[in-house]
Amino acid sequence: MKSKQHAELASLAQTRDTLVKQRSALKNKINNLLSARGLNLPKEALSSEKKLAEVLALPFDEMVQIELRVIADQIRGLNKGITELGEVIAEASSELEGHRSLISIKGIGATTSAILLSVIGDVNDFPDEKRLASYFGIVPRVANSNQIQHSGRIHKRGTKLGRTALVQSALIAAKYSPVSEELL
Repeated sequence: MKSKQHAELASLAQTRDTLVKQRSALKNKINNLLSARGLNLPKEALSSEKKLAEVLALPFDEMVQIELRVIADQIRGLNKGITELGEVIAEASSELEGHRSLISIKGIGATTSAILLSVIGDVNDFPDEKRLASYFGIVPRVANSNQIQHSGRIHKRGTKLGRTALVQSALIAAKYSPVSEELL
């Protein structure tokens, strides 16, 4: 059973994750509308208010302009909510045990730290690191048949939000790691 603080933080993190997914779906809708009219934007083009305004200024039929405006307004609202939740999450997570240790790891910021800490709860509830990894769903599937043992892909059981946070952190860390630069 998680503490009240961990449970509330987990709820905030899940709400933020839902809003981020909704925002991505709306950005994809705008990209699809533009692509159908011969305009292909870079993936991150709709991340800034400036680019969003530029898209709204494009000369389209009235119906398309209304649709774009409504979607853009929704994206703006989601941006505001995501920012607000991110600030609350970052502030609340700074009070949790283990926060300083986590943010000292390259690729993990305040929001990711909050997600991981809220998902884990009390780390002492896990007897060892293997159980914690299994809780996140990042251990391989194992199939046994007679004397043959086969390990496959990760089983993905467990907390999707926590697993996503770990994977995103690993991708960021790999991107900025001096070791990964040497391999390229």
